[in-house]
Amino acid sequence: MNFTALDFETANASKGSVCSIGLVEYENGRLVREYYRLVKPKKNYFAPINVRVHGITKEDVKDAEEFHTLWENEIKSMVEGKLLIAHNAQFDMGVLRAVLDEYNLPYPMLAYNCTLNISRKTWQLPKYNLNRVADHLGFSFSHHHALEDAKAAAHIFMKAKEKLQAADSKDLVDKSGTTNGMMYEGGYEPARLNKKRRAQKPSASSFTAASVELDPSHPLYKASVSFTGRLSHMKREEAVEKVIQHGGVFHYDIEAATNYVVVGTKTYERYTAGEKTSKLERAETLLSQGASIEILSEADFLNYVRRSTV
Repeated sequence: MNFTALDFETANASKGSVCSIGLVEYENGRLVREYYRLVKPKKNYFAPINVRVHGITKEDVKDAEEFHTLWENEIKSMVEGKLLIAHNAQFDMGVLRAVLDEYNLPYPMLAYNCTLNISRKTWQLPKYNLNRVADHLGFSFSHHHALEDAKAAAHIFMKAKEKLQAADSKDLVDKSGTTNGMMYEGGYEPARLNKKRRAQKPSASSFTAASVELDPSHPLYKASVSFTGRLSHMKREEAVEKVIQHGGVFHYDIEAATNYVVVGTKTYERYTAGEKTSKLERAETLLSQGASIEILSEADFLNYVRRSTV
């Protein structure tokens, strides 16, 4: 098993605002290197919500190097040509692309996979947050510390190998039913979870876009929308069709690229009182990691869909 586990923490909602990085490298299934650095963001602003998550402040990074210096002198050689893994890799690889773009640096050639996806294919758990999976495996760590999170992702990867009786990293990817993402100079391809479509869940392919001309200024146009909780004013399938008819895209799972999470009326009331569904917990986790997700009440969603598309 040859791979490198990666984790970033960011200073604010900008994915390029890296404030720390953790890496752990494995060769032949054995840990050979740990790497941790604080990083001074190019735009050195720390949002309070991010500080509450990871505890890193502007004062902590005042003497740290900026990312481009660390990249050229230390990090690039540790990741280029390697298999990287991360828990919710969509976020961490998005951060890597964003910070490289920030400094006009070319993308390295590498492959990557996601231990969140692999966990879903390996264990039956109620939730697949990094801390929940690690707890299931009996692995203790300090969550939201970049090196600790990288260690946890590496542990999950190794335990999934044991569980699926995989011979090596490639065999684990095959047996977990996942597909590696790729990064290369000039572009990237996302890592994917290959799963059977759930018959009872509506999907975007079940609907066709409205024949009327779409309004690019509409809030749902080209937006990725997910739902949680029972809707009071329409069936879930009807709500999904409304999204599609306004030029949006429906996703059952909440991802870093999700734009809106629509919450049913009663679930929203409980949410404002502090009770969260697993999807809302997922949305808040992604928000704390820099994702731009807006949580909408059912009433707000209805106001959106009532807007004209012409």
